Amino acid sequence: MLKFGSNFNGAQGFNFIHGFRRLVFYSTSISTESNPAFVNYLVESLGFPTQHALSTSDKLSRVRQHRGVKKVGDFNFVENADSVIKFLTKIGFEHSHIRNVVVSAPEILLCNVNKTLIPKTQTIHKMGISGPDFIEVVKVNPSILLLALNSKVVPAIQALKEIMGCDLHVIAILKKSRGKRFYCISRNLVPNVALLRNYGIPIESIQKYVLKLSTALVQKTELLKDVVIRVEEKLGIPRDSPQFLFGIHLLSSLTEKNIQLKREIFKNFGWTESDVVTLFRKCPTCFGLSVASIKKKLDFLMNELNYEPSFLAMQSNLLTCSLEKRIVPRHKVLLVLKEKGLIKIEYSFITAVKLSESQFLKRFVLPFTEVHEVYREHSGTSLEVLTLGSSKPDSDATSC
Repeated sequence: MLKFGSNFNGAQGFNFIHGFRRLVFYSTSISTESNPAFVNYLVESLGFPTQHALSTSDKLSRVRQHRGVKKVGDFNFVENADSVIKFLTKIGFEHSHIRNVVVSAPEILLCNVNKTLIPKTQTIHKMGISGPDFIEVVKVNPSILLLALNSKVVPAIQALKEIMGCDLHVIAILKKSRGKRFYCISRNLVPNVALLRNYGIPIESIQKYVLKLSTALVQKTELLKDVVIRVEEKLGIPRDSPQFLFGIHLLSSLTEKNIQLKREIFKNFGWTESDVVTLFRKCPTCFGLSVASIKKKLDFLMNELNYEPSFLAMQSNLLTCSLEKRIVPRHKVLLVLKEKGLIKIEYSFITAVKLSESQFLKRFVLPFTEVHEVYREHSGTSLEVLTLGSSKPDSDATSC
């Protein structure tokens, strides 16, 4: 773990202050919208294009005004920003990392290194997030250094460690948890997980769901409780179903009106209420597809391949797979193989769809030069890739 002294002298980092006198200013006055000294600073120390530096300066000025921060002299302001950058450099951030952090959260340059950044960094390190992992988290989620340490940052990390039991998973989640979502973790995640556990959801299932960081698990607990009840009563998905959590995600991310609209689309294609309910229970994720995607897939699967609604309701993977990248190319290949008599066995299209890309290529494409062009035309995969024999390891066969 890095050791920090009580004072930060910035021995390493960007030597900006020394050359401050030679900066070319855009104006002799201090603008509340774009600080000329700060604009020069971003250009010279971080390599910002001038226009980008201007927009970042404006953003920071608005943050300062919103916080009621009094104006300070140009030199004092830039000096503080420079101390922040030197600190980040000292603890391992590269030039490009710092630039990305400043673009995402320029208000970090307002932080006091000794009073804010050092204590926060030390505390986060002690909680098991240090070295390259700490840098990766801050790169994509600089809010971890901006939010209140004791009321937001520490409770959020503690909640994740308590639930996940694995620092690697905690780090993976922190990389995705920006701004408000990070704050909601500290406030809502533990009671929400407790609620799901009370409903009999296994902790292993919850952990996998937390890794995906659905907004459902960081919403207010009373809202989640209402969603859980509706999943069971309106969607008809029992608590012990593997699809129960996906149902929660669906109802948390879509309005009742949107879901009803999609139900009607299925019915317009001849689906009965029973078919729709079956699909809800089998794969609620299907209703997360866009309206255009649902219509396009149903049109092809029902009108081109002549599948019945009751069959599609049970074989939901046909609806979740990509039509353009998987369904159509594989259908065209099998069609040509059968027409030319190149395969004697009657292969199920469902089986072919479930194969991984490399498995499908090895079994149905690579051995038959007659379908190379067909597959290339419909999938966009080059003939060079096909003739290489696909040396990559198989991915999950059911992944679409």
